[in-house]
Amino acid sequence: MFGNLATGPHLAVLVVIMLLEIGALVPLWRDGTRSRLAKVVWTVVVIVIPVVGALGFLVNWALGRLAARLNRAH
Repeated sequence: MFGNLATGPHLAVLVVIMLLEIGALVPLWRDGTRSRLAKVVWTVVVIVIPVVGALGFLVNWALGRLAARLNRAH
């Protein structure tokens, strides 16, 4: 049943999704501005809804960093 999941394109998609997940979870847990509860909630979202959750967090994180830079500029 799952024998062909580890071949060619399937493996590439799985690797990309895993890298996206890791790429979202590492900055999430290194972020000192978020509470532990926010980190846990985002972690659950990223794991339960893999691609959408990870992209949602990364967009949220990038916009937060941009807003912080703009606030420091004033």
